[in-house]
Amino acid sequence: MIDVKPEPFGRCADDRCPGRCPYRDAGLMTPEVRASILGQLRPAEGEPWPAKVVHVTCQPEEMLVDVPRVKAKNVGILLKTLGLRQGTAIVACGDTLLTPDMPLYPNQKILVRKVMSSG
Repeated sequence: MIDVKPEPFGRCADDRCPGRCPYRDAGLMTPEVRASILGQLRPAEGEPWPAKVVHVTCQPEEMLVDVPRVKAKNVGILLKTLGLRQGTAIVACGDTLLTPDMPLYPNQKILVRKVMSSG
């Protein structure tokens, strides 16, 4: 039997995770690198900050939802916001499964796949 992964979430790519993937690149966790990245993201003088959202694809409905970052600080809070319990969904970013305590970042693309039968 051949294991077939869904096409859009087979591997981390530039169109799925903006920039370098925080789950795969330990270099992003150093304070110097994080400060330089944040400095590049600052808007020009007088410009508003862009809205911080996490892009979520809910399956099997194929529903795309932009969740405000304040309601999706980590995977556990995201599931509560979507009205799901922790044992009823698989959450992934690229080909990495995320646990409820893992933080989420602005503009990150996340897959939430319901895995319990509803009837």
